[in-house]
Amino acid sequence: MDTVQGKVAVVTGASSGIGEAIAVRLAQAGASVVLTGRDADRLEAAKQRCAAGGQAWAFRADVTDEAQVRALAEAVHARHGGVDILVNNAGVVMSGLLVDVEPADWRRLHEINVMGLVHGCRAFLPRMIERGQGGQVVNMASAAGIAGIAGMSTYSATKFAVAGLTESLRAELRRHRIGVSLICPSYVDTPIAGKVKVVGAMANDRTRAAIARQFEQNSVTPETVADRALQAILKNPALVTVGRDAALARWMKRISPALLERALAR
Repeated sequence: MDTVQGKVAVVTGASSGIGEAIAVRLAQAGASVVLTGRDADRLEAAKQRCAAGGQAWAFRADVTDEAQVRALAEAVHARHGGVDILVNNAGVVMSGLLVDVEPADWRRLHEINVMGLVHGCRAFLPRMIERGQGGQVVNMASAAGIAGIAGMSTYSATKFAVAGLTESLRAELRRHRIGVSLICPSYVDTPIAGKVKVVGAMANDRTRAAIARQFEQNSVTPETVADRALQAILKNPALVTVGRDAALARWMKRISPALLERALAR
Protein backbone atom coordinates (compact mmCIF):
# COMPACT_ATOMS: atom_id res chain seq x y z
CA MET A 1 0.00 0.00 0.00
CA ASP A 2 1.62 3.25 -1.16
CA THR A 3 -0.59 5.56 0.89
CA VAL A 4 -3.52 5.51 3.31
CA GLN A 5 -4.93 8.68 1.77
CA GLY A 6 -8.55 8.04 0.87
CA LYS A 7 -8.51 4.53 2.38
CA VAL A 8 -11.11 3.23 4.82
CA ALA A 9 -9.68 1.88 8.08
CA VAL A 10 -11.37 0.06 10.97
CA VAL A 11 -9.66 0.14 14.37
CA THR A 12 -10.92 -1.95 17.29
CA GLY A 13 -10.28 -0.96 20.90
CA ALA A 14 -10.06 2.62 19.67
CA SER A 15 -11.54 4.47 22.63
CA SER A 16 -8.17 4.96 24.36
CA GLY A 17 -4.49 4.04 24.40
CA ILE A 18 -2.87 2.39 21.41
CA GLY A 19 -6.10 2.03 19.44
CA GLU A 20 -6.96 5.70 19.79
CA ALA A 21 -3.42 6.73 18.81
CA ILE A 22 -3.53 4.52 15.70
CA ALA A 23 -6.92 5.89 14.70
CA VAL A 24 -5.70 9.48 15.10
CA ARG A 25 -2.51 8.76 13.14
CA LEU A 26 -4.46 7.19 10.27
CA ALA A 27 -6.87 10.13 10.18
CA GLN A 28 -3.95 12.56 10.10
CA ALA A 29 -2.53 10.61 7.15
CA GLY A 30 -5.78 11.01 5.21
CA ALA A 31 -7.71 7.82 5.93
CA SER A 32 -11.40 7.65 6.75
CA VAL A 33 -11.35 5.95 10.14
CA VAL A 34 -14.01 3.85 11.82
CA LEU A 35 -13.40 3.61 15.57
CA THR A 36 -15.00 0.87 17.60
CA GLY A 37 -14.96 0.03 21.30
CA ARG A 38 -17.23 -0.59 24.29
CA ASP A 39 -17.17 2.82 26.00
CA ALA A 40 -19.45 5.12 23.99
CA ASP A 41 -18.38 8.36 25.69
CA ARG A 42 -14.65 7.74 25.36
CA LEU A 43 -15.18 6.50 21.82
CA GLU A 44 -16.89 9.75 20.90
CA ALA A 45 -14.03 11.76 22.43
CA ALA A 46 -11.51 9.72 20.42
CA LYS A 47 -13.55 10.29 17.28
CA GLN A 48 -13.39 14.04 17.83
CA ARG A 49 -9.58 13.82 18.04
CA CYS A 50 -9.56 11.98 14.73
CA ALA A 51 -11.98 14.39 13.11
CA ALA A 52 -9.52 17.20 13.76
CA GLY A 53 -7.17 15.55 11.27
CA GLY A 54 -9.54 13.75 8.93
CA GLN A 55 -12.83 11.87 8.61
CA ALA A 56 -13.92 9.64 11.49
CA TRP A 57 -16.92 7.62 12.52
CA ALA A 58 -17.58 5.87 15.87
CA PHE A 59 -19.52 2.64 16.33
CA ARG A 60 -19.94 1.00 19.71
CA ALA A 61 -19.31 -2.75 19.59
CA ASP A 62 -17.97 -5.50 21.83
CA VAL A 63 -15.48 -7.62 19.88
CA THR A 64 -16.34 -10.70 21.96
CA ASP A 65 -19.88 -10.60 20.54
CA GLU A 66 -19.80 -11.97 17.00
CA ALA A 67 -23.24 -10.55 16.19
CA GLN A 68 -22.15 -7.04 17.20
CA VAL A 69 -19.01 -7.26 15.07
CA ARG A 70 -21.01 -8.46 12.08
CA ALA A 71 -23.45 -5.59 12.59
CA LEU A 72 -20.47 -3.23 12.64
CA ALA A 73 -19.20 -4.71 9.38
CA GLU A 74 -22.60 -4.35 7.72
CA ALA A 75 -22.87 -0.71 8.84
CA VAL A 76 -19.34 0.09 7.66
CA HIS A 77 -19.82 -1.53 4.26
CA ALA A 78 -23.18 0.21 3.81
CA ARG A 79 -21.61 3.58 4.58
CA HIS A 80 -18.20 3.27 2.93
CA GLY A 81 -18.61 0.51 0.36
CA GLY A 82 -15.48 -1.34 1.46
CA VAL A 83 -12.65 -1.54 3.95
CA ASP A 84 -8.97 -1.28 3.05
CA ILE A 85 -7.33 -1.52 6.49
CA LEU A 86 -8.31 -3.60 9.52
CA VAL A 87 -6.49 -3.00 12.82
CA ASN A 88 -7.32 -5.65 15.42
CA ASN A 89 -6.16 -3.86 18.54
CA ALA A 90 -8.73 -4.59 21.28
CA GLY A 91 -7.20 -6.51 24.17
CA VAL A 92 -6.77 -6.83 27.93
CA VAL A 93 -3.91 -7.92 30.18
CA MET A 94 -3.70 -9.71 33.50
CA SER A 95 -1.05 -11.23 35.76
CA GLY A 96 -1.02 -14.32 37.94
CA LEU A 97 0.56 -17.75 38.25
CA LEU A 98 -1.11 -20.35 36.06
CA VAL A 99 -2.38 -22.36 39.05
CA ASP A 100 -3.98 -19.23 40.52
CA VAL A 101 -5.87 -18.04 37.44
CA GLU A 102 -9.49 -19.18 37.44
CA PRO A 103 -10.96 -20.71 34.25
CA ALA A 104 -13.29 -17.70 33.96
CA ASP A 105 -10.28 -15.40 33.50
CA TRP A 106 -8.73 -17.78 30.98
CA ARG A 107 -11.95 -17.66 28.99
CA ARG A 108 -12.27 -13.87 29.37
CA LEU A 109 -8.79 -13.17 27.97
CA HIS A 110 -9.25 -15.71 25.19
CA GLU A 111 -12.61 -14.25 24.20
CA ILE A 112 -11.22 -10.69 24.01
CA ASN A 113 -7.62 -11.15 22.84
CA VAL A 114 -8.10 -14.07 20.43
CA MET A 115 -11.76 -14.48 19.50
CA GLY A 116 -12.22 -10.71 19.24
CA LEU A 117 -9.58 -10.74 16.52
CA VAL A 118 -11.15 -13.78 14.87
CA HIS A 119 -14.58 -12.11 14.81
CA GLY A 120 -13.08 -9.00 13.22
CA CYS A 121 -11.30 -10.96 10.51
CA ARG A 122 -14.32 -13.11 9.72
CA ALA A 123 -16.57 -10.07 9.50
CA PHE A 124 -14.37 -7.92 7.25
CA LEU A 125 -12.01 -10.15 5.26
CA PRO A 126 -14.49 -11.93 2.96
CA ARG A 127 -15.56 -8.63 1.36
CA MET A 128 -11.99 -7.35 1.31
CA ILE A 129 -11.07 -10.48 -0.66
CA GLU A 130 -14.14 -10.19 -2.88
CA ARG A 131 -13.30 -6.58 -3.83
CA GLY A 132 -9.97 -7.72 -5.24
CA GLN A 133 -8.24 -4.45 -4.38
CA GLY A 134 -5.84 -5.77 -1.76
CA GLY A 135 -5.62 -4.31 1.72
CA GLN A 136 -3.80 -4.61 5.03
CA VAL A 137 -4.52 -6.31 8.35
CA VAL A 138 -2.61 -5.29 11.49
CA ASN A 139 -2.88 -7.52 14.55
CA MET A 140 -1.72 -6.19 17.91
CA ALA A 141 0.16 -8.66 20.11
CA SER A 142 2.87 -7.98 22.69
CA ALA A 143 6.40 -8.79 23.74
CA ALA A 144 4.59 -11.46 25.79
CA GLY A 145 3.71 -13.03 22.44
CA ILE A 146 7.42 -13.45 21.69
CA ALA A 147 8.63 -14.80 25.03
CA GLY A 148 6.69 -16.40 27.86
CA ILE A 149 7.12 -14.55 31.15
CA ALA A 150 6.56 -15.93 34.64
CA GLY A 151 3.27 -14.71 36.05
CA MET A 152 1.91 -13.85 32.60
CA SER A 153 0.94 -17.30 31.30
CA THR A 154 -2.69 -16.41 30.62
CA TYR A 155 -1.82 -13.24 28.72
CA SER A 156 1.15 -14.83 26.93
CA ALA A 157 -1.01 -17.75 25.82
CA THR A 158 -3.42 -15.39 24.08
CA LYS A 159 -0.67 -13.34 22.47
CA PHE A 160 1.20 -16.43 21.25
CA ALA A 161 -2.12 -17.47 19.72
CA VAL A 162 -2.37 -14.10 17.98
CA ALA A 163 1.19 -14.51 16.67
CA GLY A 164 0.50 -17.96 15.23
CA LEU A 165 -2.83 -16.88 13.80
CA THR A 166 -1.18 -13.88 12.13
CA GLU A 167 1.52 -16.04 10.49
CA SER A 168 -1.12 -18.37 9.06
CA LEU A 169 -3.35 -15.52 7.95
CA ARG A 170 -0.43 -13.82 6.19
CA ALA A 171 0.16 -16.98 4.16
CA GLU A 172 -3.55 -17.41 3.41
CA LEU A 173 -4.10 -13.84 2.18
CA ARG A 174 -0.91 -13.36 0.14
CA ARG A 175 -2.55 -14.46 -3.09
CA HIS A 176 -5.27 -11.87 -2.57
CA ARG A 177 -2.67 -9.07 -2.23
CA ILE A 178 -3.77 -8.48 1.36
CA GLY A 179 -0.87 -7.93 3.73
CA VAL A 180 -0.87 -9.03 7.36
CA SER A 181 1.48 -7.65 10.02
CA LEU A 182 1.98 -8.45 13.70
CA ILE A 183 2.87 -5.61 16.08
CA CYS A 184 4.60 -6.59 19.34
CA PRO A 185 5.11 -3.65 21.71
CA SER A 186 6.78 -3.93 25.08
CA TYR A 187 5.40 -1.80 27.91
CA VAL A 188 3.21 1.00 26.57
CA ASP A 189 2.24 4.06 28.60
CA THR A 190 -1.56 3.75 28.45
CA PRO A 191 -4.39 3.71 31.02
CA ILE A 192 -4.10 -0.10 31.04
CA ALA A 193 -0.91 0.25 33.08
CA GLY A 194 -2.96 1.06 36.17
CA LYS A 195 -5.65 -1.52 35.46
CA VAL A 196 -3.65 -4.74 35.23
CA LYS A 197 -5.63 -7.43 37.03
CA VAL A 198 -3.37 -9.40 39.38
CA VAL A 199 -4.63 -12.59 41.04
CA GLY A 200 -3.51 -15.24 43.51
CA ALA A 201 -0.10 -15.24 45.16
CA MET A 202 1.04 -12.32 43.01
CA ALA A 203 -1.77 -10.04 44.19
CA ASN A 204 0.32 -7.98 46.57
CA ASP A 205 1.88 -4.55 46.84
CA ARG A 206 5.32 -5.81 45.78
CA THR A 207 4.02 -7.18 42.49
CA ARG A 208 2.02 -4.05 41.76
CA ALA A 209 5.04 -1.87 42.52
CA ALA A 210 7.17 -4.01 40.19
CA ILE A 211 4.59 -3.66 37.40
CA ALA A 212 4.46 0.10 37.88
CA ARG A 213 8.25 0.26 37.85
CA GLN A 214 8.48 -1.71 34.59
CA PHE A 215 6.00 0.63 32.91
CA GLU A 216 7.84 3.67 34.24
CA GLN A 217 11.29 2.50 33.14
CA ASN A 218 10.58 0.73 29.86
CA SER A 219 7.35 2.04 28.35
CA VAL A 220 6.96 3.64 24.95
CA THR A 221 4.17 6.03 24.02
CA PRO A 222 1.00 5.01 22.17
CA GLU A 223 2.00 7.50 19.48
CA THR A 224 5.24 5.60 18.88
CA VAL A 225 3.29 2.37 18.42
CA ALA A 226 0.89 4.21 16.11
CA ASP A 227 3.75 5.46 13.93
CA ARG A 228 5.12 1.92 13.64
CA ALA A 229 1.65 0.57 12.84
CA LEU A 230 1.28 3.12 10.03
CA GLN A 231 4.63 2.02 8.61
CA ALA A 232 3.49 -1.59 8.83
CA ILE A 233 0.38 -0.74 6.83
CA LEU A 234 2.52 0.88 4.16
CA LYS A 235 5.38 -1.67 4.07
CA ASN A 236 3.73 -4.96 5.13
CA PRO A 237 6.46 -6.44 7.36
CA ALA A 238 5.62 -9.77 8.98
CA LEU A 239 6.61 -8.65 12.48
CA VAL A 240 7.26 -5.26 14.08
CA THR A 241 8.64 -4.90 17.59
CA VAL A 242 8.26 -1.63 19.45
CA GLY A 243 10.38 -0.86 22.50
CA ARG A 244 13.68 -2.16 23.82
CA ASP A 245 12.31 -5.19 25.67
CA ALA A 246 10.38 -6.51 22.68
CA ALA A 247 13.33 -6.02 20.32
CA LEU A 248 15.72 -7.75 22.75
CA ALA A 249 13.32 -10.65 23.31
CA ARG A 250 12.97 -11.20 19.57
CA TRP A 251 16.73 -11.05 18.98
CA MET A 252 17.68 -13.26 21.93
CA LYS A 253 15.06 -15.88 21.10
CA ARG A 254 16.53 -16.21 17.60
CA ILE A 255 20.19 -16.12 18.61
CA SER A 256 20.22 -17.79 22.03
CA PRO A 257 17.00 -19.04 23.62
CA ALA A 258 18.97 -20.19 26.65
CA LEU A 259 20.32 -16.70 27.20
CA LEU A 260 16.79 -15.31 26.98
CA GLU A 261 15.60 -17.83 29.55
CA ARG A 262 18.34 -16.81 31.96
CA ALA A 263 17.58 -13.12 31.43
CA LEU A 264 13.88 -13.62 32.16
CA ALA A 265 14.67 -15.63 35.30
CA ARG A 266 16.39 -12.65 36.97
